Parts: sequence; structure tokens; C-alpha cells
Amino acid sequence: MSRTIEQKHEGGMIVKPAELIEFRGTGNLTLHDRRVLNLLYENAGQRVCEDIYHIMALADLRGTHKGGERVKDSVIRLMQTIVEVPTTDSSGNPATRRVALLSESTISDDEDNPTGEVTYALSKGLRDIIKDSTVWGRIQSQVMYAFTSKYALALYELLQKRVNLSHVWSEEFGLEDFRRLLGVQDGKLKEFFNLNSRCLKPALLEVNALADHGISLEPLRRGKVVYAIKMSWWKKTRSERELAYIELQRSKIGRLPRLKGTAETLTTERRQLNTNLTPT
Repeated sequence: MSRTIEQKHEGGMIVKPAELIEFRGTGNLTLHDRRVLNLLYENAGQRVCEDIYHIMALADLRGTHKGGERVKDSVIRLMQTIVEVPTTDSSGNPATRRVALLSESTISDDEDNPTGEVTYALSKGLRDIIKDSTVWGRIQSQVMYAFTSKYALALYELLQKRVNLSHVWSEEFGLEDFRRLLGVQDGKLKEFFNLNSRCLKPALLEVNALADHGISLEPLRRGKVVYAIKMSWWKKTRSERELAYIELQRSKIGRLPRLKGTAETLTTERRQLNTNLTPT
């Protein structure tokens, strides 16, 4: 069986272990933090599971976001974050594994220095998880940079982990677990109406606009109470993929209103695609 670490990052794709995609406990991380984590993982390459220090240029971590969030702040939050992974104990009982993401780092004080760099070490727990991974998702870097919310990036990664499954086109998640997979902070967006309007719908708009696959989220109810989310996905048609490519080239400014149909340039194809969004 192929292991994730044997897969190469190429063609603008980051091959990310399923376990890193489905971390719980990331509610305090921002969109910038999640991008930085992906880039640090990609930079470690084939030596990601070795007990060594990795070095990366600050300019490569800033990417197209110079002047926004500081890399230092993101690295510190990554060092302070303890993520959770479902597992079993030695007796086969359900258990939760908790690991840090980064164990230590050294960062140039002047982030605007063109020769500035980050030296970092992945935690042993994280390296062990990556070493044993045999399932992954391919994250397109251009799409990752195009998102405007961390929820959209998290949803896109959940999608990418599943798009190559054979004969499987949907999956159900308990509502609370789905909130944690998307990185919703504990105690935030507790009512489904708020979760739907401020997290799910905006994330769906962006993922459906930018990814090569379409996705829908259906709330499952017992009476009036939503207890689970059914996620379904499908391969887009050629014309839909062309629309996604065009949207990737456009400015992120005004994207959500544009995708909601308030912009004059919204096409008939986009209106048809938007009908797959979560019902109110």
C-alpha cells in the first residue's frame, strides 16, 4: 500500500495526509495559519518524517499576502495549537490522540528582509501521524490562496480527500463533528441558522466557484433539530471547470456578492451551480 510521504508535491499540488485534513481542535487558527501550515508541510518534502530542522524563506510563506498577517504570529499559533485525531487504545476502545503541530521555531526578526527565513521542527507526534498515513488529498495551491475564509479552505480539503473514492459520492457527519472539522471555534455559531449563514453557505459558494468538483451540504433533521450534515460531491462538467478557472483569475474583492448573483456578470451556468447550495 502506498504511503502519503511517497507522493511528490508537483504541478502546484500539495499532497496532504488525510489525518492532517481531518484534524479537530483548529478553531483558533486563521486562514493564514492554515495556509502557512500547508506550506511548511510541503517545504519539508520527502524528509517530513525525519527528526530534523527545516528552513523556509519568509518571502515564500508570505506569498501573495505581504502586508497582511505576520508569519511570526501564525507560527506561534501553530506552536500553541494542540490538535486531536480519532484513534483506538491498546484494547481497541475509541480514543483521541492529541499532538502539537510544531515543536519549535526560529524566525528572522525583520519579516520584510528579503533574506529572512523560518527554521522549524515538526512535533514528534505529528511526524508519527504523517509516517503512518496511507490516504491523502491533493490541494491545489492556487485554489488554496484564492479562498477568503478558513471555512472554505477546510471544506475544500475535506472534498479533496474524497474526490478519488470509487463508487462513493456522499458522506454523513454528525453536526458537532462537522463544525470541528471546519475549524469553528468552541462556543461560536452554536445555532444552526448562524452556522449555515456565516460558515456553510459562504464556504460552499467559494468551493463551488473555485474547485474542480461540485459539492453540496444537506442538513439532516429530526423534527426541527439538525443533527447531521450530508456532504455530496461530483465531477464538474468541462464548462463548469472553465468557469472555475476564470474565477481563479479574478480578484477576490467582491467575490462573495458576485457569486451570490448580485453582480451583473453572473452567468447562467453559475446560477445553475448555485442551486446546489445548502437550503435555508
